[in-house]
Amino acid sequence: MSAITFEKRSPHRGWAIMENGAVALIVIVVISLVLGGIYMLWGRKDVAVEVSNYQNLITTAQGLLKDSSGYNFSSGTKMTGTLIQVGGVKGVTVQGTRSSGTATLWNSWGGQIVLAPVASNGFNNGFTLTSEKIPQEACIAIATRMASSGTASGITINSAAHADGLVSLESAGSECLADSGRTGQNKLTFTING
Repeated sequence: MSAITFEKRSPHRGWAIMENGAVALIVIVVISLVLGGIYMLWGRKDVAVEVSNYQNLITTAQGLLKDSSGYNFSSGTKMTGTLIQVGGVKGVTVQGTRSSGTATLWNSWGGQIVLAPVASNGFNNGFTLTSEKIPQEACIAIATRMASSGTASGITINSAAHADGLVSLESAGSECLADSGRTGQNKLTFTING
C-alpha cells in the first residue's frame, strides 16, 4: 500500500488593507471626475440655452411686435407681456398668466428678462433685451457669443456699453462681476435697431 501525501496549502487571505484602500481611493477619484465633468457640462448647457433663447426672443420680437411706426409700447413690461401674449416666447420660463399681457420672463438663474422699446427722435425703431442675475462665467460666454453672432447692434455689460456690439473676451472678463455666493451679479443688455 502506498502512502498518500497531502500538500498543506495556506488559505487565501484576500486583499490586504492597503490594496482595499488604494482601490477605494481610485473609485473616489473617478467618481469625482465624472461628477465634475457633468457639473461643467450642465453650466455650458445653461449658457447655450440662454443664447438660443435671447436670439429667438429678438427674432420673434422683430417679426411679431414691430408695425409701420416701430415698436409702439409704453414700457418694457407692456412689450414683454405682449410678446408672451402672442406666443413668441418658446422655451423661456414664463411667470404669470400668458394671456394677461402682464406675465414676465425669467432666465435659467432666476433673473428677469425684459424687452423694452428704445426711442430715437421720437420713434421707437429699436428695442433692448435685458437679462439679470447672470453668473460671471455665463456672463462672459453669453456676451462674447452674442457679439460674435452679430445679433445685437449694441451690448452693455453691467454699466460698460459697447455701442458697436463688439465684445472681446478680455473686456467681458473684466466687466463681468464675480458671483456673490451662488448668485450671479451681472446684467446684460442687448440693443437691437430695426
